[in-house]
Amino acid sequence: MKVAILGDLFITNDVLRAALEKAFEGSGISFEYEFLTDDWPVQPIQQTEEVREFVGSEDEVAAKVVEAEIILTHTAPITRKVIDAAKWLKVVGAARGGPVNINAQACTERGIPVLYAPGRNSGAVAEFTIGMILALSRNIVRSHVSLMREKRWRGDLYLLEEVGLELSRAVVGIVGFGAIGSKVARLCKCFGARTLVYDPYVPPKKVRELGHEPVSLDELLENSDIVTLHARLTPESRGMLGEREISLMKKTAYLINTARGGLIQHEHLYRALKEKKIAGAALDVFEAEPPPADSPLYQLDNVVATSHLAGASIQAAEIGASVVAGEVFKFISGETPKYCMNPEVLAK
Repeated sequence: MKVAILGDLFITNDVLRAALEKAFEGSGISFEYEFLTDDWPVQPIQQTEEVREFVGSEDEVAAKVVEAEIILTHTAPITRKVIDAAKWLKVVGAARGGPVNINAQACTERGIPVLYAPGRNSGAVAEFTIGMILALSRNIVRSHVSLMREKRWRGDLYLLEEVGLELSRAVVGIVGFGAIGSKVARLCKCFGARTLVYDPYVPPKKVRELGHEPVSLDELLENSDIVTLHARLTPESRGMLGEREISLMKKTAYLINTARGGLIQHEHLYRALKEKKIAGAALDVFEAEPPPADSPLYQLDNVVATSHLAGASIQAAEIGASVVAGEVFKFISGETPKYCMNPEVLAK
């Protein structure tokens, strides 16, 4: 079979190829490969009206998939032009949880399933979130920068008005209780935190059974010492935290976002941080990535900021490739894939 492997600098061609060959081991099927590598994550993600969160040229991708029966990728743009160029294409696999870089409609029109790997970086993001909570609330970053960059000893960070709560005494509000949010909740429980959960798509009974408290979004914001976002970005969730919602938070509360920047109306967040209406924020995602040079973010001293790193781990890369390769094997061997973005094509 002819395969186009379109990796990047995180989920590399070698990782994708090894996962595919392991999934098909013993099947008797051999592969001929075309390879292309884009520059994500060194190059920031792009967006068009057709696809988003991609890197690379659709023209270069289209030239590589002309004879492909299988496309495996992570961040390459799989546009209608690419799909039209791939006359023999049977299946597209994306080693990521949200394959928004793929024109699923164009694939559906051709009867091509789009397979993906939900939760592949859930462990990485959950652990990173705990790190962000501690780095922010316990002044780890502020102290490090002052000491190592400015050679300034910050004894003032031990003042009662500057120190944060231990997680064992904190109320943590988790917005979104999917693969990542549920792991964050479990880890917070291990520290001894009280955990509140808002997710309108998860039955309250399930939340309670796992030891957490289901609440409304307003209740969560009003009662949490730490609010951490893990909702998927959809038209319904976009801008879900605006001026009204942020105003409900405690003045001593921290906001953590390792999900998507679009969940927050950043102009209102930055104003609240500047005016000390909340204690601080830890942000791995932003209104634009990277944030514009004139963003008010750079003027704030109560923010811990990282460059969209939460999902970055060796395991996340390997799991993403392994899961999607396994799904491709199921489809090619006549089984029904579990993770298909357009399952209607499987019924044909």
